[in-house]
Amino acid sequence: MPLGPALRSLMSPATERRLSGVYRSLFVNLDRVAESLLPHIPENARVLDIGGGDGELINRLLKNRPDVSVDMVDIAPTVGKFIEQEYEPRIKRFTETPVESLASDGPPYDVALVSDVMHHLPASYRAPFLHSVRQKLRSSACILIKDIEPGHIISWLSLFCDKHISGDHGVSLVSIAEMTRLAAPLLPEEVVEVGLLKQDSPNYALKIVLGESSRWTKTDLH
Repeated sequence: MPLGPALRSLMSPATERRLSGVYRSLFVNLDRVAESLLPHIPENARVLDIGGGDGELINRLLKNRPDVSVDMVDIAPTVGKFIEQEYEPRIKRFTETPVESLASDGPPYDVALVSDVMHHLPASYRAPFLHSVRQKLRSSACILIKDIEPGHIISWLSLFCDKHISGDHGVSLVSIAEMTRLAAPLLPEEVVEVGLLKQDSPNYALKIVLGESSRWTKTDLH
């Protein structure tokens, strides 16, 4: 078992949550992430959170947006273990579920949130993954992607810890330029960094604004 999961298995839930927060703060300020994303989530939005992990970012979003509901989908056997009890009525969980296999009983989602997921995906799967995410969204939805720009000491440290503490040896960072290239087959109306890079570098948040034509990839249109 990798070092990180082994240590967490020895902790009480309260201790795990506290120390996880301290560890995460070495790399990212979740309050700033939430602040950068909140203006881009529409009123009364159904949010699809893919690979949401422990749910601490979702706590911050739901605290500020009582109108929003979130479906959390993750390939892991647990997701959202730190979600505050008061937000549970607005949360649905789909564990051990790839986004391609997600079968929601509601209308298409208004927003997809992909936070610190892309750099864990194999490079060859990233574009197909985005296409699968798009298929779960309404025509004029957006995809919000939070990740880490390579080339900084914090980026290097994050990569090192993912490999040697979390045990994900296949991790590789994805730059803003590369993410923009990966989004191109979705035929987005706009791809913009929403301000997180300035507030909490090297973390960035991209907003991929979709339109009706983005329901098809360039390949599909030929």
